[in-house]
Amino acid sequence: MVTYRIFATALLGLLISLNASAQQGNSIRGKVRNSSGANMSQVVVSIETGNGSPFGQTATNNEGDFFFGGLTETSYVLVISAPDYNPASEHVDFVNRTGPDSPGETRTIFITLTPKSGSRSANGAIFFQNVPKAARDQFELAVRQAKDGKGLEAKSLLQEAIKIFPDYFDAHFALARELIKDGKYDEAIAQLDAARRINPKDDRVYYSFGSILVQQGKFALAAAVFAEAARLNPLNPDYPLMRGKALISHAGSIDPSQPKNKSARTDALTEAETSIKKAYELSGKKLAMAHLLLASVYEKRGERARAADELEQYLRAVPNDKNADAIRDGIRKLHASP
Repeated sequence: MVTYRIFATALLGLLISLNASAQQGNSIRGKVRNSSGANMSQVVVSIETGNGSPFGQTATNNEGDFFFGGLTETSYVLVISAPDYNPASEHVDFVNRTGPDSPGETRTIFITLTPKSGSRSANGAIFFQNVPKAARDQFELAVRQAKDGKGLEAKSLLQEAIKIFPDYFDAHFALARELIKDGKYDEAIAQLDAARRINPKDDRVYYSFGSILVQQGKFALAAAVFAEAARLNPLNPDYPLMRGKALISHAGSIDPSQPKNKSARTDALTEAETSIKKAYELSGKKLAMAHLLLASVYEKRGERARAADELEQYLRAVPNDKNADAIRDGIRKLHASP
């Protein structure tokens, strides 16, 4: 049972750990930013071989970073998707296959996601503002400064834009993202709340707020915030997926040995299962990460056979995952556990 729990903990860590240690083979390090220059956290990044076969899937960390290691082929395609942003793909080529005399190469990729037109509300309406030119000029200059890595200057310009036009939604939202990059979560939350008051139907605000709460370890509250994002945009699979992840972490923080906590833990895992399955359906059953998360849910319930089955389904969907050997080892341990 101890080995079993150690494996399950490592599996969950695999889902969210993106600063992986170096491995043999080629590797890809990347960063995802939006058009305002803000790092984008919890963005799903999939990797395929050059012929289009799924290889693996991860999510960016709080700094927008991701990592794939142990790559043995010479050609890969990265596919990146995030709520309210146009999907992006990036082709990555290596010179040689890895081998005893070729320790591997590292490619560093920077990806900028561009927002879809306007800010969408729950009923499909578009949110527009008549922004004064002076404020818009400050905002656009801030975007350029952020792209150049000049965060301090970008924040100053965004603050100036807000002084000119206090109800400038995009400026509040962009400033929040800059503050998140600096780890100034309380200040970022204040800016997100200002953006929410201006446009309470923009699901991206709740998604960003929920991501901050996850970083702060406030998993139950994060789950509630992701639920609101899902209510505003019920067709986006990322929101129920993130809610499910938050609920798993929340359940993991509850001591089941205390009778009063047992039902709360059970309820959290039940809601996590429901949210993850919903995300999977919304994705057209293409979100392979859902299988890993469901495996974690079933492990915590002691349903070993179901956990093993979800891991097997994941490997069928992503047979070349860089952690495939560890997952197969976990499946064997799950089947062997009494």
